[in-house]
Amino acid sequence: MRIYLSADIEGVAGIAHLPSTGPGRFEYDLGRKWMTEEVVAAIEAVKEMGATEIVVSDGHGSAHNLLLDSLPADVRVVRSWPRPFIQMQGVESGPYEAVILIGHHASNMSQDGILAHTYTLAFRDIKLNGVSQSETSLNALLAAHFNIPVIFSSGDEAYIRHCRDVLGNIETVVTKFPCGYTAASTLMPKAAQKEIHAGVKRAMARRHEIKTLSLPKTYSLSLEFNDRSQPEMWEYLPWVQRGGAYTINVELSDMTEVMKFIAFAAFYQPTGVPTYGFKVS
Repeated sequence: MRIYLSADIEGVAGIAHLPSTGPGRFEYDLGRKWMTEEVVAAIEAVKEMGATEIVVSDGHGSAHNLLLDSLPADVRVVRSWPRPFIQMQGVESGPYEAVILIGHHASNMSQDGILAHTYTLAFRDIKLNGVSQSETSLNALLAAHFNIPVIFSSGDEAYIRHCRDVLGNIETVVTKFPCGYTAASTLMPKAAQKEIHAGVKRAMARRHEIKTLSLPKTYSLSLEFNDRSQPEMWEYLPWVQRGGAYTINVELSDMTEVMKFIAFAAFYQPTGVPTYGFKVS
């Protein structure tokens, strides 16, 4: 039985501010440790429920966050950028029994999600067929394209409310409660890991009753940027339409095209591979 796991960091217990989330910052060494330990808790749970192959996506920042030497030797990890399916790279190499999300977060349009954003700070909002999307809703729609249900997610309380609204009766774990955009009342990491282990086991036991999201019939994608220069340049392309001062619209065929378009818009730069402050030689 194959399981796909996508990991982010903003929803991990103990994470409350940007210094915990990136290289060279205060407490990042602890942030990536807590992220890795939540992933390990989920891996151990799916193995106890019969999983024989697990693919893990490192889906945050540089995508070099997970401490590989702390993961079981028999898992496979997707890391670094750019990649066409962003946080879900590898899901196309199914079949998988289920998708599990660890440490994810609310969208940039969330009123109270901790460190909420949608893929990159360049985007103010992403809409599909006129409906504002989060990373999780888009990830779940891509999983549905490959006929895989999302059965579990963990993160802050505002994010989990969003998951229940969008994903229905999946299993969830609240790791912390928002006190503001960069403030949290958090479970201790070990307590959150214990809850994630139990929650993933519940999800695995119920996986056959959790359905994939229904796919739309059309795929009208809108990207709203924070900077006006980006939509101005996108309009140079004849198949991209301007939707306002900060917005572009494009018609696509399915969720794989949607994710590839978002990935290109998020990661393309004229110098090639993004370095995130690392020197590439």
